[in-house]
Amino acid sequence: MQQSTTASAEPERLLAAQPTLRVEDIVPACGGTEPISVINGRRWLYCFQPSSGKHCYLDVDNDLITWNRSFHPAFSPELEGTEEELQPLARREKAAAEVELFYF
Repeated sequence: MQQSTTASAEPERLLAAQPTLRVEDIVPACGGTEPISVINGRRWLYCFQPSSGKHCYLDVDNDLITWNRSFHPAFSPELEGTEEELQPLARREKAAAEVELFYF
């Protein structure tokens, strides 16, 4: 009897440890007015997550989200399902400093 309680609690513990993404966290872009686009026979929706400020593409047919900013279903389908690598902070600061030095 004790084993069944422990076994049923295990999946709940694993799910609690993973970050959750609730459906209500993602809304269609353009203030909720972004239409669904059919690209290469699949339906895509460009979405926004207000809590993180990130945009993504939602594959409506397969319920998959791609968080890569370089991804577009028609122009870069090879990036589907990937997440982009963020630059280290020092690298971003150096790039910002170089831009500032460029202008007089």
